[in-house]
Amino acid sequence: MSALDGNARDAGLLFLNEIGLDPGIDHMSAMRVIHGARERGGRVVSFRSYCGGLPAPEANTNPWGYKFSWSPRAVIMASRNAARYLEDGRVVEVPGPELFADCRLVDVPEAGEFERYPNRDSLPYVETYGLQDAETMFRGTLRNGGWCATWLTLSRLGFLSDEPQQLGGFTYAQFTAGVLGTSADNVRAEFAARAGVSEDDDVVARMEWLGFFSDEPLPCDEGAPMDVLAVRLQEKCPYEEGERDMIVLHHEFDVDYGDRREAVTSTLVDYGVPGGDSAMARTVSLPAAIAARLILEGKIDLAGVHIPVVPEIYEPVLDELETLGIKCVERTEPA
Repeated sequence: MSALDGNARDAGLLFLNEIGLDPGIDHMSAMRVIHGARERGGRVVSFRSYCGGLPAPEANTNPWGYKFSWSPRAVIMASRNAARYLEDGRVVEVPGPELFADCRLVDVPEAGEFERYPNRDSLPYVETYGLQDAETMFRGTLRNGGWCATWLTLSRLGFLSDEPQQLGGFTYAQFTAGVLGTSADNVRAEFAARAGVSEDDDVVARMEWLGFFSDEPLPCDEGAPMDVLAVRLQEKCPYEEGERDMIVLHHEFDVDYGDRREAVTSTLVDYGVPGGDSAMARTVSLPAAIAARLILEGKIDLAGVHIPVVPEIYEPVLDELETLGIKCVERTEPA
């Protein structure tokens, strides 16, 4: 897309990308704080951003603490990505198989405590956001407690493999035994042993709840372990009729004004409408719809290939999102 910038400018066209939730609202809410700090003579020395699509608290009713508002296979694919970020001036590289080992807790105002793990490569955003002086640049994903330990175990034991296997006539217990390279006689105990945990550990309980130690037949004759996992998660972790999902987007800034430092946060918590649109659908689609209309009305007067990091785009889009109940709340206190 970036390579089309010159041609788009010559033609007087605007190609606006990354105008959903993440990326999208995250860009816009971050840049509003960054530009505001600069106008007041400040320098952002640390930026951390976290985002997650989760069940609303009353809909958090399964052992995984998660329900699917988008593709289960895409969730698994994302769980295999390596990551890179800047921490106190040092570049941290996280290999894909160990992604969930880099897990910390984050307390989000009005939402609660979540686990966070890194989201792919954060370093390009140093330039995108104009934060060349920043010592920390981190973008991460939010999940409920226990997520990271479970997915780290699945990664280490081979359940995220994309290598196709013949599975005809297999039960879930036989499939699990095959992934572990053991017999299916007591696959629950074997899983716990390979994971290095007790049989009453939460990770074992989550896999048992999914049915991976059962004699239920697999629904497919061929597939990779990640495909079997995706199918089972989709079957067992849907939103029920009338349940709400929740979007949590949270930025943390450390701003240096020379004579003082400020800790600034920007937080969006949005809920789905029971029987109506999910929070995921609202926050992904409405910014794009608003921006498209503003372009058609001539209220965004830009050409070329852009993302929404300039005031001409993010100010009117964020303002209109607020009228629809999608609002990022900013808080400031001494650092």
